[in-house]
Amino acid sequence: MSLLLTTLTRIESRLQTLIEGSLARLFPTYDIQKELAQQIVLAIQAEIRQGPKGKLLAPNLFTVFLPSEQALILQEDESFLALLSMSLSQAVRESGVTFAAPPSVKVLANPEQAASGVQVIAQFSLVGTEKTSTLHMPHTSVKPDRSAFLIVNGTRMFPLEQTVTNIGRQKNNHLVIDDERVSRQHAQLRATHHQFIIFDLGSAGGTFVNGVKIAQCPLYAGDVISIGGVPLVFGVENEDGLDQTQEFPNHPAT
Repeated sequence: MSLLLTTLTRIESRLQTLIEGSLARLFPTYDIQKELAQQIVLAIQAEIRQGPKGKLLAPNLFTVFLPSEQALILQEDESFLALLSMSLSQAVRESGVTFAAPPSVKVLANPEQAASGVQVIAQFSLVGTEKTSTLHMPHTSVKPDRSAFLIVNGTRMFPLEQTVTNIGRQKNNHLVIDDERVSRQHAQLRATHHQFIIFDLGSAGGTFVNGVKIAQCPLYAGDVISIGGVPLVFGVENEDGLDQTQEFPNHPAT
Protein backbone atom coordinates (compact mmCIF):
# COMPACT_ATOMS: atom_id res chain seq x y z
CA MET A 1 0.00 0.00 0.00
CA SER A 2 1.40 3.44 -0.93
CA LEU A 3 2.24 6.01 1.72
CA LEU A 4 -0.65 8.21 0.59
CA LEU A 5 -3.21 5.41 0.80
CA THR A 6 -1.82 4.38 4.19
CA THR A 7 -2.20 7.97 5.38
CA LEU A 8 -5.77 8.21 4.08
CA THR A 9 -6.67 4.92 5.75
CA ARG A 10 -5.26 6.25 9.02
CA ILE A 11 -7.30 9.45 8.71
CA GLU A 12 -10.50 7.49 8.03
CA SER A 13 -9.91 5.18 11.00
CA ARG A 14 -9.24 8.06 13.38
CA LEU A 15 -12.13 10.12 12.05
CA GLN A 16 -14.45 7.15 12.40
CA THR A 17 -13.46 6.79 16.05
CA LEU A 18 -14.11 10.47 16.71
CA ILE A 19 -17.48 10.44 14.94
CA GLU A 20 -18.57 7.35 16.88
CA GLY A 21 -17.66 9.20 20.06
CA SER A 22 -18.50 12.90 20.20
CA LEU A 23 -20.80 13.01 17.16
CA ALA A 24 -22.64 9.69 17.45
CA ARG A 25 -25.73 11.27 19.03
CA LEU A 26 -26.30 13.34 15.90
CA PHE A 27 -26.69 10.40 13.51
CA PRO A 28 -29.56 7.91 13.54
CA THR A 29 -27.58 4.87 12.40
CA TYR A 30 -24.04 3.53 12.44
CA ASP A 31 -24.12 3.25 8.64
CA ILE A 32 -24.40 7.04 8.27
CA GLN A 33 -21.57 7.58 10.76
CA LYS A 34 -19.35 5.20 8.81
CA GLU A 35 -20.34 6.65 5.43
CA LEU A 36 -19.61 10.19 6.63
CA ALA A 37 -16.02 9.24 7.52
CA GLN A 38 -15.57 7.39 4.21
CA GLN A 39 -16.95 10.22 2.09
CA ILE A 40 -14.83 12.85 3.85
CA VAL A 41 -11.70 10.81 3.17
CA LEU A 42 -12.69 10.26 -0.48
CA ALA A 43 -13.17 14.03 -0.82
CA ILE A 44 -9.74 14.63 0.73
CA GLN A 45 -8.20 12.04 -1.61
CA ALA A 46 -9.66 13.80 -4.66
CA GLU A 47 -8.07 17.14 -3.74
CA ILE A 48 -4.97 16.40 -1.59
CA ARG A 49 -1.87 18.26 -2.76
CA GLN A 50 1.88 18.24 -2.39
CA GLY A 51 2.96 21.32 -0.48
CA PRO A 52 6.35 22.90 0.21
CA LYS A 53 9.10 20.52 1.38
CA GLY A 54 7.01 17.51 0.37
CA LYS A 55 4.30 18.01 2.98
CA LEU A 56 0.82 16.70 2.18
CA LEU A 57 -1.81 19.43 2.27
CA ALA A 58 -5.47 18.55 2.76
CA PRO A 59 -8.36 20.71 1.48
CA ASN A 60 -9.90 22.74 4.27
CA LEU A 61 -13.40 23.60 3.03
CA PHE A 62 -15.95 20.77 3.26
CA THR A 63 -19.58 20.68 2.11
CA VAL A 64 -21.50 17.72 3.49
CA PHE A 65 -24.68 16.71 1.64
CA LEU A 66 -27.15 14.74 3.76
CA PRO A 67 -30.76 13.60 3.34
CA SER A 68 -33.05 16.61 3.69
CA GLU A 69 -34.46 15.74 7.12
CA GLN A 70 -31.03 15.01 8.59
CA ALA A 71 -29.54 18.14 7.02
CA LEU A 72 -32.20 20.38 8.55
CA ILE A 73 -31.55 18.94 12.00
CA LEU A 74 -27.79 19.43 11.81
CA GLN A 75 -28.01 22.90 10.27
CA GLU A 76 -29.85 24.00 13.41
CA ASP A 77 -27.34 22.31 15.76
CA GLU A 78 -24.64 24.92 16.34
CA SER A 79 -22.33 22.44 18.03
CA PHE A 80 -22.25 19.98 15.11
CA LEU A 81 -20.14 21.97 12.66
CA ALA A 82 -17.68 22.96 15.37
CA LEU A 83 -17.33 19.36 16.60
CA LEU A 84 -16.92 17.96 13.09
CA SER A 85 -14.33 20.60 12.23
CA MET A 86 -12.41 19.78 15.42
CA SER A 87 -12.60 16.05 14.69
CA LEU A 88 -11.34 16.63 11.15
CA SER A 89 -8.48 18.78 12.37
CA GLN A 90 -7.46 16.22 14.99
CA ALA A 91 -7.69 13.20 12.66
CA VAL A 92 -5.68 14.88 9.90
CA ARG A 93 -3.04 16.28 12.25
CA GLU A 94 -2.48 12.90 13.90
CA SER A 95 -1.93 11.35 10.46
CA GLY A 96 0.89 13.68 9.49
CA VAL A 97 -1.10 15.74 6.98
CA THR A 98 -1.47 19.52 7.18
CA PHE A 99 -4.46 21.72 6.43
CA ALA A 100 -3.72 24.73 4.22
CA ALA A 101 -5.98 26.72 6.56
CA PRO A 102 -8.26 25.83 9.51
CA PRO A 103 -10.99 23.42 8.32
CA SER A 104 -14.53 24.65 7.82
CA VAL A 105 -17.65 22.51 7.34
CA LYS A 106 -21.13 23.35 6.09
CA VAL A 107 -24.15 21.08 5.66
CA LEU A 108 -26.62 21.16 2.76
CA ALA A 109 -29.56 18.99 1.79
CA ASN A 110 -28.70 16.41 -0.85
CA PRO A 111 -29.74 17.77 -4.27
CA GLU A 112 -31.17 14.36 -5.21
CA GLN A 113 -34.62 14.04 -3.71
CA ALA A 114 -34.46 10.26 -3.42
CA ALA A 115 -30.89 10.12 -2.11
CA SER A 116 -30.46 8.59 1.32
CA GLY A 117 -26.68 8.61 1.68
CA VAL A 118 -23.89 11.07 2.35
CA GLN A 119 -21.90 13.07 -0.20
CA VAL A 120 -18.96 15.37 0.53
CA ILE A 121 -17.21 17.99 -1.59
CA ALA A 122 -13.79 19.25 -0.45
CA GLN A 123 -11.89 22.25 -1.77
CA PHE A 124 -9.09 24.59 -0.81
CA SER A 125 -9.60 28.15 0.29
CA LEU A 126 -7.65 30.50 -1.94
CA VAL A 127 -5.22 31.49 0.83
CA GLY A 128 -2.03 29.46 1.09
CA THR A 129 -2.48 27.25 -2.01
CA GLU A 130 -0.39 29.11 -4.59
CA LYS A 131 2.74 27.00 -4.06
CA THR A 132 1.05 23.61 -4.02
CA SER A 133 0.66 21.03 -6.76
CA THR A 134 -2.16 18.55 -7.19
CA LEU A 135 -1.43 14.86 -6.59
CA HIS A 136 -2.96 13.10 -9.57
CA MET A 137 -5.17 10.39 -8.13
CA PRO A 138 -7.10 8.06 -10.43
CA HIS A 139 -10.63 9.33 -11.22
CA THR A 140 -13.61 7.06 -11.57
CA SER A 141 -15.01 7.06 -15.09
CA VAL A 142 -18.65 7.81 -15.64
CA LYS A 143 -20.61 5.31 -17.71
CA PRO A 144 -23.92 7.06 -18.35
CA ASP A 145 -26.64 5.77 -20.64
CA ARG A 146 -25.79 8.65 -22.99
CA SER A 147 -22.59 10.67 -23.32
CA ALA A 148 -22.67 14.19 -21.87
CA PHE A 149 -20.52 17.13 -22.85
CA LEU A 150 -20.09 20.89 -22.62
CA ILE A 151 -19.72 23.26 -25.54
CA VAL A 152 -17.28 25.86 -24.22
CA ASN A 153 -17.72 29.45 -25.44
CA GLY A 154 -19.24 28.10 -28.66
CA THR A 155 -15.87 26.90 -29.95
CA ARG A 156 -14.93 23.54 -28.44
CA MET A 157 -16.50 20.42 -27.02
CA PHE A 158 -15.47 19.13 -23.59
CA PRO A 159 -16.63 15.54 -22.86
CA LEU A 160 -17.84 14.83 -19.33
CA GLU A 161 -16.16 11.51 -18.56
CA GLN A 162 -15.56 11.71 -14.81
CA THR A 163 -17.72 11.63 -11.71
CA VAL A 164 -16.32 15.01 -10.63
CA THR A 165 -15.28 17.79 -13.01
CA ASN A 166 -13.70 20.94 -11.56
CA ILE A 167 -13.99 24.14 -13.59
CA GLY A 168 -11.95 27.29 -13.10
CA ARG A 169 -9.03 29.47 -14.13
CA GLN A 170 -6.43 27.57 -12.09
CA LYS A 171 -4.38 25.12 -14.16
CA ASN A 172 -5.15 22.05 -12.04
CA ASN A 173 -8.87 22.12 -12.90
CA HIS A 174 -10.22 19.50 -15.28
CA LEU A 175 -11.76 22.23 -17.44
CA VAL A 176 -9.49 25.29 -17.43
CA ILE A 177 -11.06 28.56 -18.57
CA ASP A 178 -8.35 31.18 -18.99
CA ASP A 179 -10.45 34.27 -18.38
CA GLU A 180 -9.94 36.84 -15.61
CA ARG A 181 -13.69 36.86 -14.91
CA VAL A 182 -13.48 33.18 -13.89
CA SER A 183 -12.41 32.31 -10.34
CA ARG A 184 -9.47 29.98 -9.84
CA GLN A 185 -11.85 27.34 -8.44
CA HIS A 186 -15.18 28.43 -9.84
CA ALA A 187 -17.62 25.52 -10.17
CA GLN A 188 -17.89 21.75 -10.00
CA LEU A 189 -19.94 19.21 -11.94
CA ARG A 190 -20.84 15.95 -10.21
CA ALA A 191 -22.36 12.89 -11.87
CA THR A 192 -24.75 10.96 -9.64
CA HIS A 193 -27.00 8.20 -10.96
CA HIS A 194 -26.70 9.47 -14.57
CA GLN A 195 -27.67 13.00 -13.52
CA PHE A 196 -25.19 15.87 -13.69
CA ILE A 197 -25.41 18.56 -11.01
CA ILE A 198 -23.44 21.79 -11.06
CA PHE A 199 -22.24 23.50 -7.86
CA ASP A 200 -20.86 27.00 -7.49
CA LEU A 201 -17.70 26.92 -5.34
CA GLY A 202 -18.09 30.35 -3.79
CA SER A 203 -16.90 32.08 -6.96
CA ALA A 204 -16.57 35.85 -7.19
CA GLY A 205 -18.60 36.21 -10.39
CA GLY A 206 -21.19 33.54 -9.65
CA THR A 207 -22.52 30.62 -11.66
CA PHE A 208 -25.70 30.97 -13.70
CA VAL A 209 -27.94 28.40 -15.39
CA ASN A 210 -30.28 29.79 -18.07
CA GLY A 211 -29.75 33.27 -16.63
CA VAL A 212 -30.52 32.33 -13.01
CA LYS A 213 -27.77 32.54 -10.37
CA ILE A 214 -27.43 29.18 -8.61
CA ALA A 215 -25.63 27.54 -5.72
CA GLN A 216 -26.41 24.08 -7.09
CA CYS A 217 -28.62 22.91 -9.93
CA PRO A 218 -29.35 19.71 -11.90
CA LEU A 219 -28.57 20.00 -15.60
CA TYR A 220 -30.68 19.08 -18.61
CA ALA A 221 -29.87 19.01 -22.32
CA GLY A 222 -29.68 22.52 -23.70
CA ASP A 223 -29.02 24.31 -20.41
CA VAL A 224 -26.73 27.31 -20.82
CA ILE A 225 -24.27 27.73 -17.95
CA SER A 226 -22.46 31.02 -17.45
CA ILE A 227 -19.12 30.81 -15.61
CA GLY A 228 -17.96 34.36 -14.99
CA GLY A 229 -19.66 35.38 -18.23
CA VAL A 230 -18.20 32.51 -20.29
CA PRO A 231 -21.04 30.40 -21.76
CA LEU A 232 -21.06 26.60 -21.53
CA VAL A 233 -23.87 24.65 -23.18
CA PHE A 234 -24.70 21.31 -21.58
CA GLY A 235 -25.45 18.60 -24.13
CA VAL A 236 -26.37 14.92 -24.09
CA GLU A 237 -25.92 12.49 -26.95
CA ASN A 238 -29.10 10.49 -27.58
CA GLU A 239 -29.40 6.89 -28.67
CA ASP A 240 -29.04 7.58 -32.40
CA GLY A 241 -25.79 9.44 -31.87
CA LEU A 242 -27.23 12.94 -32.31
CA ASP A 243 -26.64 15.54 -29.66
CA GLN A 244 -29.37 17.29 -27.71
CA THR A 245 -28.53 20.88 -26.86
CA GLN A 246 -31.61 22.80 -27.92
CA GLU A 247 -34.10 22.01 -25.16
CA PHE A 248 -34.37 24.55 -22.36
CA PRO A 249 -36.51 22.94 -19.65
CA ASN A 250 -38.24 25.09 -17.10
CA HIS A 251 -36.75 23.65 -13.95
CA PRO A 252 -35.99 25.41 -10.69
CA ALA A 253 -32.42 26.26 -9.72
CA THR A 254 -31.37 25.92 -6.12
